Amino acid sequence: MENQNQYKFTEGEIHRFKIAGYTEIPGTGESFYILINPFGGKHLLKAVHYKHYGLQKDQTIHCKIDKINCSGKIYLEPENPIYKEGEIYEFVLIKIIDQVNSVGEEEKAAVVKDEFGIELTCSLPVNFDIEQNARNIKCKVLRIKKGELFLSIPESQQKTRLRIGKNYCFKVTDIKKLEEGLDYYILKDDFDNSYSLKKDMYGHYEFKINQKVECTVTKYHTDGHLKIEPVHPHYKVGKTYLFKYLRTMKEKDPLGKNEFVIIVKDIYGIETKVRSNLTYFKTDFPEKISCKVEGIRKGKAILALS
Repeated sequence: MENQNQYKFTEGEIHRFKIAGYTEIPGTGESFYILINPFGGKHLLKAVHYKHYGLQKDQTIHCKIDKINCSGKIYLEPENPIYKEGEIYEFVLIKIIDQVNSVGEEEKAAVVKDEFGIELTCSLPVNFDIEQNARNIKCKVLRIKKGELFLSIPESQQKTRLRIGKNYCFKVTDIKKLEEGLDYYILKDDFDNSYSLKKDMYGHYEFKINQKVECTVTKYHTDGHLKIEPVHPHYKVGKTYLFKYLRTMKEKDPLGKNEFVIIVKDIYGIETKVRSNLTYFKTDFPEKISCKVEGIRKGKAILALS
């Protein structure tokens, strides 16, 4: 939820927000904190993920712009009261388990407990030794999302060597059925690390086994493995293109405020939302409208009116 004078945020930025209130949405069982950004815009923060943060009305907090989706909706991640991304902490070790990770590989993982008493899972590198009867284990906080810590063993980072935000060459090695029986492309980097991409999101990319693909490293998966986004075959981030205008939709946010969303069709015939900040139901667009590609996510261009 943002007002018409919304400052144009960028993913990864950190800003101060004031907690203006708390609301429960009737009939949904959902509740939200209402946050005000430094420029007067309002945002909703799902309360269930941050019960352990102790957030209060009129409190000022720092939030990271965690994600901006294809229709311009902004997702915030408040600063954790104890943990910071990139830092190493000692966690209570509960047990060691076997699991299948996000690329379909069997591996060992440590179940640990944080300072809030929340249990978390940390993937263990192959041949990683834990001292017998160990009560604690050191883990690095890779990412914090919806109040949850994504962890790794610090030593395992030496194997990765790839950096978030950078482009690298990957090789398509396999197609596997993973979550919910869906097909995923499996790609490998030059260090033999594996990555997965949901096949139905990238059908228009027409990947072939053994094909070399340039991808951007985007973030960490919940199991500590890196996520990647292939470079789009047609659209380049930062460039402006013409898209076929289809329609304008009226939607309501959780507080009942009207939002107006433009829908266009891209070069592959995929319907895509456009970030517009419209304040009224506008339909008198030309047949083709000019949009700037602000990013690529899950095979689709993130667009804004240029």
